[in-house]
This record gives sequence, C-alpha cells and structure tokens, in this order.
Amino acid sequence: MVMKNIFSLTVVFSPILCLLLLKLTYAVSLELSAEQIKEAVEYGQKNRSMEIALFSKPWTICKEKGIGTATLFTPFHNIAYKARKFAVERREFTQHDIVQAAEIGDDFTFSVTVYGDEYNFCANYTAKLYYKDDVIQPEFEFAPEIAEASEFWPDPPSHAARLVFKFPTKDIDLNALIMLAVVAPGGEETVFDFPLSKIK
Repeated sequence: MVMKNIFSLTVVFSPILCLLLLKLTYAVSLELSAEQIKEAVEYGQKNRSMEIALFSKPWTICKEKGIGTATLFTPFHNIAYKARKFAVERREFTQHDIVQAAEIGDDFTFSVTVYGDEYNFCANYTAKLYYKDDVIQPEFEFAPEIAEASEFWPDPPSHAARLVFKFPTKDIDLNALIMLAVVAPGGEETVFDFPLSKIK
C-alpha cells in the first residue's frame, strides 16, 4: 500500500517537478514561466495548419508592400515556431526539444525580409538597434550574397532576401520600445518599431 502511494505521488509530481525545474533553470534568460512555455507549445501545435506569415504575425512588423518586414524571435515565439514545425512533421515535441527551442540566448533575434531590383542588392545590408538614447550594434548578422526572385517578379522590386540580425538584451527594459533600423548599402534606413510590452 505504501509503495503504491509512493508510485502514485511520483507519477503525479514528476511532470510538475520537470516544469518547475525548467522555469527555475531558464527564468533569468527566458523570462518565461512554465505556464507560458505550455501556452507557446499549445499555440504552435494548435496553429500548425496556419500559413507561416499569419502564424508569426504577433511578432512581425510590416512596412508597405515591397518595402519589407521584420520578425522578432522571442523565446515564446521560438518555442511556438518549433512546436508548429514538429506538429507539421508529425514528430513528438519533447521536453528536450522545448529546452533547445528556449535556448536562444540573451539576444534579440530578428528575421528581416528586404526588397531590391538587383540579384546582389542585399550583400552589404547591416542593422542597428535604437533603444532610448543608445545605438546598439549587432553581435551577429547574416545577409545572403544572392537574393531570390520576389513575389513581384519580373516587376520591381524583383528580388527579395531574408536577413538575420542578433542584438544583446543586456540592460534593455523588456517593457520598452526598441527600434530595429535595417541599413541599405547607401545608408538609407528602414525602421521597424517593436513595443516589447505588447509582444510575448
């Protein structure tokens, strides 16, 4: 009888303990509770059939058509995105997978789509982050050497490219407004406003 009770308690409390440990271990860098992690997984799995642009809309700032979009990959968004991917592929999204999805580090990761008329227009794009009076430079940036044909092809802007930028979150108030400025080779900036207090 005692062994049966111990087994029952173990079965009941093991998942709870796992969630609590996950929260305690990653709370500093993720700012996510166990409940938020569960919500992110559910969002991803429930919306697996949704078009990816619509799925990521809560984290995406869109400019006029043909100008560009910028998507912020927060820990919540990254977990939801991976949960959706696993659901589409009919694979189990395990606790280990959740932890890996949550480990995006202490960075703001932006995926940016830009448009131009030449196949190599995007090679020298860069970005910076405006926060209060500070200008923050990226820790990581990726721009392909060759862009793809855009949805407007053959009309202008005929090419599109996906860029990635990572910025440190150190000393940034996570309830503040940050502005991502994507800088073209000629110095022209396209600015995307991200009100962090309204983004999961």
